[in-house]
Amino acid sequence: MNMKNVVLLCYGKEIEFKRTLFAVLSFWSWYENSKGDVRVIIYTDNPEYFKPYLVDFNVTYVLVPITEIEESTKKSGLIYRFKISVIDKAFQQYPNEDVLYIDTDTFFIANPQPLFNALVPGQSFMHLREQTFEEMVEVYKWLNTATLDAQEFPRSFLRLIESKTYSVGGKQEQFNRMQHVWNAGVIGLPSSMRKLIPDVFALSDEFFLETKWRISEQLAFTVVLNAASKIQPSGDVINHYWHYKDRVDPRLNELFTLGFKKLNKNRKLIAVRRTTQKLNKLIYHEQMMTNTKNYLREKDYKNGFRYAFKALKGMPLNDDFVKIIKYRFSKVAS
Repeated sequence: MNMKNVVLLCYGKEIEFKRTLFAVLSFWSWYENSKGDVRVIIYTDNPEYFKPYLVDFNVTYVLVPITEIEESTKKSGLIYRFKISVIDKAFQQYPNEDVLYIDTDTFFIANPQPLFNALVPGQSFMHLREQTFEEMVEVYKWLNTATLDAQEFPRSFLRLIESKTYSVGGKQEQFNRMQHVWNAGVIGLPSSMRKLIPDVFALSDEFFLETKWRISEQLAFTVVLNAASKIQPSGDVINHYWHYKDRVDPRLNELFTLGFKKLNKNRKLIAVRRTTQKLNKLIYHEQMMTNTKNYLREKDYKNGFRYAFKALKGMPLNDDFVKIIKYRFSKVAS
């Protein structure tokens, strides 16, 4: 089996470093294979931050000056473009090894070995499948403001992809509005797919230039991987809490204290694994609450009740949430 590289990019505020630290330690807390067939690589502008916490773990640090990150984004103006760059860097340094890129706001919730085993030619991973390109127009309705027509981002993207074909792996591909967006918090690529990275760069740059949609790198990975492979979800192994950072961050501040640094390797992993289990349950609860509120807002009471039950099952009641449920269902009864 090919060597696997778990790749992360971290720079900026301290909380980003704590998220990265948690993501890395969560991996080691769940990974049950100790044959040395996995390398964790952190691309960062401050390697020294991690070393006191990760002294007992096999982690490779690659110094990336903030000026290099800024230079990469200048070409298109897309801040997330450097995500593609670090995946490219990993493949350039280890061309015959597979890459599992994860965002900093992720953590493992299960043994990743089955995911590693499935990184084979013709198959790739992203986090979860989301809406179709066409459905994104309706999703973005909730982001409209008095001065911003947020729906124009997906609308302009639809016009763009339906106006021409695109080169992926040397073949011309026609994308369409019924294709699904995939969440790019996780990107798993077998080494055979390294040749597609230039296409991801090119499409990401063009998509952002033409639409100004800030998820252009996500769209580029989606269409390229969909054209060249079968995309598989990874949500059963990795939690991507991008929408719930305010729930997770306080727990990370509580976890990573001076006392944590002094723990031995085994105690660190026990503490982190226990935290992943608690946070996974908490985030599920928050997701069900969000779904409930959205369905009730649309007056879809059947689904609202269904998700309310899931949200409240086994969790303490939230006063604000209970008030919303009472109000919405009182409207049905009246």
